[in-house]
This record gives sequence, structure tokens and C-alpha cells, in this order.
Amino acid sequence: MTLHSDRPEQLVAEINAFREREPDPFTAEPGEVVAYVREAGELLLQVDDVGSEHLTDGQWRYLNETAMRAVRFAHSRLENDRHNAQHILRRLFRLGTVPAPDGRYQGELIALSTGLLSDPFFEWLTRIYLPWQGKNFVAATHSGDNIFEDNVWSRATGRLGWPGYRVESDTPPGTVRVFPFKTSLSLDIEEEEVQVLKLEYSDPANPLPVRRIVDEMVELPGGYILGKTHMRGIRELRRVCYFGLLTP
Repeated sequence: MTLHSDRPEQLVAEINAFREREPDPFTAEPGEVVAYVREAGELLLQVDDVGSEHLTDGQWRYLNETAMRAVRFAHSRLENDRHNAQHILRRLFRLGTVPAPDGRYQGELIALSTGLLSDPFFEWLTRIYLPWQGKNFVAATHSGDNIFEDNVWSRATGRLGWPGYRVESDTPPGTVRVFPFKTSLSLDIEEEEVQVLKLEYSDPANPLPVRRIVDEMVELPGGYILGKTHMRGIRELRRVCYFGLLTP
């Protein structure tokens, strides 16, 4: 749907009407969810032309957080409606564009997605304890690393030499940076028509299992970054999870 607005008042009315049409978080069809996020992106383009000063803080925040809410609603549907939740995430990923992250981003695990029956159990386990905090990017060198909580587990593995790369950090407090990666533009492993930012972990400082990982990321309307993690098997790369990144 392409929207046109010649006056700020008309755009504000369109945004208010848009908010009233938000799909139900737990029953909406994947197509409804994706169309709604796409429309949020079209409205944001109009705001760029008209000027965000004509919007209230609530209207501006609502538009920018539409994609993030859609992803989190999909996460909430995993337990009772796993098929549609996964379908929403796949279609939202196809909607994204190549991001250009720089600096620290807060991370959240959205869904395990191996296709195995054990996925729900591991999702329950990660809700109890997940030491991964996010990612740090250095755009100038096309590189970055992962931020983990610096706890008993991470200190023990550091003493054992796993991982070999370890940077003490106090941003945020009580964290450590591990598992470095290099970034590059690429095509999606699963759907070659989608352009992504690829993160490769082949650095010798990483333990062997981590070197088999490839992350892919896209940016959704409003700036939320949706990512997929793949693990290299004997014959092919297999998607194992979806994750999200946002600025702290």
C-alpha cells in the first residue's frame, strides 16, 4: 500500500488510523503482520519528508517500534502457535534491508529455529539464563565481537583458554567481549534474492564450534535489526536461531 500526504495534518490522521489497525498479537495471519510493518516503513518515509516535529513523541515512537513489536509478538506466539510465529519471522526477514551497525547493540534471542523437537525446551532454558548480551561493531574495520555477561562460566572458560579472544569491558558493567567476527555484504543463505550483512567467525582466536557459525542481519523499518544464526554442518549451513539487536 502506498500512502500520500501533502499536509502534516493529513499524515497525523493517517498515523492515528494506522495505530487503530494494529493486527492482533496472537491471532493475526503472517501476511497481515508483514503488511502492517511495511506500511509503518512507508509512513516513516513520509515523516522524513514532512518533518517529525509534527508528531507527538508517542506517535513517533509507535512508528519506529512497530517492527520490534511485531518480532516480539512472534516470539510470544512460539509456545502456542509455533508455525505462524516462525513464518512471521521468515517473512519479516525478507522485508529487511542491509544495516550499517556501528558501536554497541543490545541483543535478544527471539527464537530457536533448528526444526528439531527440542527447540521449545531450549527456548525455555534460555529464558532462565542467557549470558549473551549483544554485539559490538566497528564499521571502519568491518569487524566486531559479542558481549557476554562476565560470570563464573566466562571466567572459567577464559582460564582454560576458551575462548582465546577476550576483552574485558565495563560497557555495560560486568561484561566481557568474546567471539570476534568480520562483516561483509552478501546474499541470504536461504533466499538468495535478499541482501544481508554477513558476520563470519573464522578468526583463529575463536573455538572450532564458533568458527562454524555464520550470522546474517537485516534492518527493519524503524531501525530494529533482525538476525539469523546458521551453523555449518557436514554438508550445509543450518539455521539455528533468530535474534534481535537494538541500540541501548
